[in-house]
Parts: sequence; C-alpha cells; structure tokens
Amino acid sequence: MKKIYLLLAIFSIISLSAFGAYAADFRFVEKGGNVSVSQDEQVKNLYTAGNMISIDADIEKSLYVAGNVITINSNVENNIFAAGNTVVIKGSAGDSVHIGAGNVIIDVKIEEDLIIGGGNITISKDSLIKGDLIIGGGTIDFQGLVNGDVRLGGGQATINGKVNGQIDAKVDELIFGDNAEIAGKVVYSSPKEATISEEANLAGGIEFNEIEIRKVDKSKVWSFILVIFSLGFLIKILSAIAVGLVLIYMFRDRIEKLIKQGFSHFWANFGKGFAALILTPIACVILLVTVVGAWLAGLLGMIYAFGLILSFSLAGIIFGSWLIKVLKKKSEYPINWQAVVLGVIILQLIVLIPFVGWIVKLVFVLVGLGSISSLAYKAVVQK
Repeated sequence: MKKIYLLLAIFSIISLSAFGAYAADFRFVEKGGNVSVSQDEQVKNLYTAGNMISIDADIEKSLYVAGNVITINSNVENNIFAAGNTVVIKGSAGDSVHIGAGNVIIDVKIEEDLIIGGGNITISKDSLIKGDLIIGGGTIDFQGLVNGDVRLGGGQATINGKVNGQIDAKVDELIFGDNAEIAGKVVYSSPKEATISEEANLAGGIEFNEIEIRKVDKSKVWSFILVIFSLGFLIKILSAIAVGLVLIYMFRDRIEKLIKQGFSHFWANFGKGFAALILTPIACVILLVTVVGAWLAGLLGMIYAFGLILSFSLAGIIFGSWLIKVLKKKSEYPINWQAVVLGVIILQLIVLIPFVGWIVKLVFVLVGLGSISSLAYKAVVQK
C-alpha cells in the first residue's frame, strides 16, 4: 500500500507542478454555486465550474468551463472548451472553440475551427469562423461567415450565411435562406430535398442523396432498449457495490483516512481533484516530447487511470457516508456496508437526472481524487 501511495504522490506532484507551470487559475464555485470573473481581472489559463458562470475578463491563454448557464463576454487568446446546459459566447477566440451544450448561441470571431454538439444552435450573422465549422445538433441556425468547410449532422439545419468552402451534411431537413452564399459544392443526405430560396447563391452546385426511411415497430424497439438499459443499470449498481464492499473490508483504515480527508477539506479537495483531472494528461504530453520523459509519461498515465478508477469507486462510499451522517445525525462519518449500498444506489439514481445528476457525481468523484492526491503527497513529504 505504501508503494501505491508513493506512485499516487508522484502523480499529484507532477499535476500540481504542471498547474503552476501553466499559470492556471482554478475558480471554486462561490455562494449559490455561481462564478463571476470581472472585466478588470488578469487571467491566464482559466479552469472553472459551477451553476451560473459569467466571464467578462480577457483570458490570456485558454478557457475550460463547465456549468448550467455559461456566458463568455470576453476575448480568449487560445482555445475555448465549454460544456453546459446553455452556452453563450461573444468576443473572440484566438484558436479553436469546442462546445457541448443543450442550447448554444455564438456571436464571436474565431481564428480556427468551431466544433459544436448540442440541441438548439444559433450562429449569429456577425460571427466569423476562419477555419472549419463542424456541428451535430437538433436545430441549427447558421447566419455567419465560414472561411473553411462546413460539416453538419442532425435534425433541421438552416443556412442563411456565407460559406467559402464546401458543405457536407446529413440531416433530416436542410434549408437555404435568402442570404445563403455557398462558394463550394453542397453534398447532403436527407429523407427529402432541401428547401432553397430563390435569392440563395449556391455557386458550387448541389448534390442530393436521398435517405430511405424504414418503418419499424417503435414499441418493440423501446421495449428492447428498456430491457438493455435496465440490465446494464442493474449490473453497474451491483458491480459498484461489490467493489465498494471489497474496499472497506480489505482497506478499511485507508478508506477512513480518505473519507475524513475528503470531508475535512471538501472544496479544497474538489479543486485538487479537478486540477489533477485536467492537468495530468497535459503533464503526460509534456513528458512525451522529452527524450527521457517517455517512460515517466507511461507510468504517470497508468497511475492517472488507477486514480480515476479508485475515485469513481470511492464516490458512492463518500456519498453514502455523508448521507447516513446527515439522516441519522451522527457525529462521525460511518464506513460500513450500509454506506456502500445506500450511497451507490442513490448516487446512481441521481445520475439519471439530466445534466445535474452527472455534476453531483462528478463533485464526489473529484473530492475522492483530490483526497487521494493530498494523502499521497503527505505520505511522500513526511517520509
């Protein structure tokens, strides 16, 4: 077990050193779970997560953000990575922008590519994408300018802007509005032909590939999906309970230390876990480009994978221990089979809640990861 802690300590130290080397700024969730970065702040690499997030300060390097409602009103020198329920981006990005969200509104100048996966996606007429545009979404409304190519997939896509490259689409419905101006060829696959305005300019021509819609018995399909989902969900719960029981009966003292560490510095461990989650892969890449660091990168990668697996296993135990303490008003956090069973089952049910459920689980996973990193670091320092 000491060797395991030693390896985890290496993982923690390298992650934290990478954190410093890249001048990363991690913002904890504030009161109400909201985060606000004001215009007069100086920020380099920013990592943040919360409920309502508003960023008005210019970011000197890259931005990594996850939350419920995200509003970015500033300029980002490098990349933007955003995931949430609603994401609104204004200003400019010096590199590429990657977004995963239910609702996306883009009103921004992007020097490289824009990649979006979402439900309702709107790209305003003032938007400029100098690279390629790649979108998978339910409803897509594009009114801006793309210098490169466009690739679309999803439901209804409306093109009412300018594309200097070509368009490759596979959608349910494709519409070209009055302001559509496409320099390259349009190749699309759909159950029906596109609706094209008389004012649209498709200079490169258009090629239509019809998709045949096959009628299926929806009741049978949904019954099959329900059975598969139920079996998978049950197996996942039983496996998690089994792993949790093994951990508390074989490594009870270690698990107690991890949980006490997690709750004694909850948000600090959350921050350390988030930093380790994001920055360890970066540290691996840095080591890979050095002559003597390749073997260390492989070792760090294995430790990273082990830490994540252990953190996911601990999340249910941590949650169950906290839940029993609150419900039964105990003075200590209990570590027993009830905590494992109750924590795993309820946490898995919470995960079924769209978006919010995964955030709750992620919080406890990152607290576990941060706790592992802290104890491993202390073990090495004290030694």
